[in-house]
Amino acid sequence: MYILKYQKRHFLKVFLLLVSSLYLAQGIAQNKKMLVEQLNKRGEAYVLIKLPDKKTIYRLNKVVSIDRESTLRKNYVYAYVSKSQFDEFNLLGLDYSVQTAPSLKLAATMCPDLTSVKNWNCYPTYNQYIDLLIEFATNYPNLCKLDTIGTSVTGRLIPVLKISDNVSLDEEEPAFFYSSTMHGDEVTGYVLMLRLIDYLLSNYQNDARVKKLIDSTEIWINPLANPDGTYSSGNTDITGATRANANGIDLNRDFPYPGNENSPYQKETQDMMSFMEKHHFILASNFHGGAEVVNYPWDTWSTRHADDDWYIKISRQYADTAQANSTGYMTDLQNGITNGYDWYPIAGGRQDYANYYLHSRETTIELSSTKLPDASSLPAFWEYNYRSLLNYIDRVHFGIYGKITDTEGNPVRAKISIENHDADSSEVYSNPENGMYYRMIAGGTYNITYSASGYDSLTKSNVLIGDDEQIRIDVVLEKNVSSVPFAQIKQVNNPFGNSLNLNLYLEKNTDKIILSLFDLSGRKQKEYSLTNLFSGDNFFSINTSGLSKGLYLMKISSKQFVIQKKLIKN
Repeated sequence: MYILKYQKRHFLKVFLLLVSSLYLAQGIAQNKKMLVEQLNKRGEAYVLIKLPDKKTIYRLNKVVSIDRESTLRKNYVYAYVSKSQFDEFNLLGLDYSVQTAPSLKLAATMCPDLTSVKNWNCYPTYNQYIDLLIEFATNYPNLCKLDTIGTSVTGRLIPVLKISDNVSLDEEEPAFFYSSTMHGDEVTGYVLMLRLIDYLLSNYQNDARVKKLIDSTEIWINPLANPDGTYSSGNTDITGATRANANGIDLNRDFPYPGNENSPYQKETQDMMSFMEKHHFILASNFHGGAEVVNYPWDTWSTRHADDDWYIKISRQYADTAQANSTGYMTDLQNGITNGYDWYPIAGGRQDYANYYLHSRETTIELSSTKLPDASSLPAFWEYNYRSLLNYIDRVHFGIYGKITDTEGNPVRAKISIENHDADSSEVYSNPENGMYYRMIAGGTYNITYSASGYDSLTKSNVLIGDDEQIRIDVVLEKNVSSVPFAQIKQVNNPFGNSLNLNLYLEKNTDKIILSLFDLSGRKQKEYSLTNLFSGDNFFSINTSGLSKGLYLMKISSKQFVIQKKLIKN
């Protein structure tokens, strides 16, 4: 009797396991089917993924775009999966469920005409957006200039506005950059940036603070960095906007990072890199949605940025000011701020690219927990944020700055490094066009070294500065006689295409120099021998058609000198 009861129990247990396995297999098959349907319909799918352990997030990060952690279910994250990622994601064998995409949870209220856009309680169509930027430039020709970063994969323009008191000139002023919505379905910043442009221009004559900012800063604003994602449903509606661009690529995972500098970057990424390098931005931020927090470097590494204290201070200032003008807003993670890696690590983000490769300073600001908020709430988001937006621009003026020239008064591109402080590319460089440099830093006492190829280095010791102070230190560097014959790159097409055109100035005749191109991991990709060079200007056009697109280090060397410069190939 006992044996019969045991056999019955065992049979029942096996039966339940088989049924459970069957339901599990059916569930997996159903999830996979829904995922494929979403990918075929929209090009990307929004999924909730269970993480079996902490290490899985690192594997997952290399395959899909993690969006955020689940606030309701522990060890779950939301992520976007694109068509190109499907096979690799499927191989991970993770437990997931397909969710409603954030941009499909609400039908966006679109503006009926251009006039209504400036009520700031509806979303502009793509054509209204372009027309509004044209209107700004037309109505304020002395303060505002319309420019273009480039075009999207499908050919949509990616405009940018420059705002300055002498907008047609490149002045000796720090360049500042705001950019929004590189994730096409995160649209709060899109409208806030349009309203910020309007606020700055319309208040220049009657607001002393606005006037001071515009008179002392080159302000660049790009409201929409991914138009193909935002208007994936067509130019007249943003409902159903996608995170990725038209090729299904997350643009905030598409930038170079050490060990991955020569990927086939998207057109939007290539154009953005070229634009940012050209304008030598001192301070920047890019705006996102899905949380309410200021995210500061690094995103890719657990090590802290050399200016971690300074980053915490400016992030805290933004969040505190937003909190003071709202209720329960901008309080995520560490009460409204977070180190990027502490939140969740990513690679290929624009923030780390700007900080590491361009020696700039940039944060990522998440403006709204809802990616596509009801348009009626947009005026409230403006009220919460506009003071913080102005304060953040103003931060570019605090710290150590000045002009670096040679003994004849010519501008010099020099490295400005802080002794026993700088690390991981945190040093800054002066603008080669005018010699101006800006070193934002937390209060303290520092030894600052100024160095440039062909010049004797100079160190300023025990420089004391407070957190909210501005100190000007102009520096004259003397040519190093050991570097004669002195060489200088007077002109180079950067970014370059299938030919690299170079004007190299030499003080004396030189028999031979070597021009080498390295990728940023240090691997030599090309080497050219240039002979019979004369004093004065020497012009070269070098075939580079065999090189992949990406970032390169150009090294020009002889027995007497070495010159290095970072270049981008489009």
